[in-house]
Amino acid sequence: MFVLVFLIMASCKNETKNIGYEIQGTVEGFNDSICEIFQFDYESVYLKDSVVIKDGKFKFTGTIDMPRSTLLKIKGMPGKVFFWLENTQTSVTINNDDLNKAIIVGGEAQRMLNVHKLKKRPINNKIDSLSKVIMTGRERGNLTDQETDTLYSRMRALNEERFEITKTFIRDFPNTLESARTLNESRARLDKEVFAELFALMNDRTQASIYGKELGRYLKLNIDPQIGDTYVDFELNNVKGQKTKVSDLRKKYTLIEFWASWCVPCRESNPALKKVYEKFHEKGFNIIGVSMDRTKENWLKAITEDSLLWDHISMEKGSRSDVATIYNIKGIPDNILIDDEGIIIGRSLVVEDLEAKLELEFNEK
Repeated sequence: MFVLVFLIMASCKNETKNIGYEIQGTVEGFNDSICEIFQFDYESVYLKDSVVIKDGKFKFTGTIDMPRSTLLKIKGMPGKVFFWLENTQTSVTINNDDLNKAIIVGGEAQRMLNVHKLKKRPINNKIDSLSKVIMTGRERGNLTDQETDTLYSRMRALNEERFEITKTFIRDFPNTLESARTLNESRARLDKEVFAELFALMNDRTQASIYGKELGRYLKLNIDPQIGDTYVDFELNNVKGQKTKVSDLRKKYTLIEFWASWCVPCRESNPALKKVYEKFHEKGFNIIGVSMDRTKENWLKAITEDSLLWDHISMEKGSRSDVATIYNIKGIPDNILIDDEGIIIGRSLVVEDLEAKLELEFNEK
């Protein structure tokens, strides 16, 4: 009985000791600067905290419901670093003026992140070296167009090589939070079949994590309708904050245009898109602008500045919106052209192709 009581007390003591997290960091040259940590739970900031660096050291303490990917920044220092915050001790060592090279040691999730980084380090070094060559060439202006194209082609090849390393990591360590997080962040680059294959490798516990649940949600919603398919109706807020369905705004031909105030190509194409709208609107053509802006003020300002006369609704969650997932929006501008029966007859049309398509459709009818 004495031994049993002793073991229980020791267990309780260890459990109490291990509750909560403690981040201890060291950095030189940034005394009195602010160190910040952020956590993003896909929809909003889950945690935000900051401390002042004193005598080259900083410290965070608290508790967390589960291991979460966390961003660390220091005001005045370039770069940023992601790490896994867990209810354990984590050390952050910054030996230079670049957060990207911080050495972080923590719990099991952080250990797997370090393994992932180690596997990518050789290719990352090549990418960094090539980036410096490109940057130096730009500054000096001594690169020919052919040399520039060759360098960028090499950069794309290196990025693809790095992505293959990441996919191999997920296959080798599927039951880790690092793999779940990485797969979710990589989903725009993967075919749905490959994405589903990697997700299926994960066990129930990993799939039940917040990162795994986001992967499952993506698989369920990622319908990605193509030309010849019926479009998927959806409902978002209009400029007055009223819920509005696409089906309520449809005409004989309707262009669902995905854009944002911060998207330079989107804004540059708006004048030409306005001409197409004015040319065909009276014949039964409409545009529904679907913004990916997270800030309503920026969205409304862009509509006014560009004098966009068509209907507008907004995806307030941006690329994390269900609508973006349904239509597999990997970048903007992007669009869907549907006819009066709701059938998709065009996808990712540039303005010139849109005008030619409408000319053909209206003449035939």
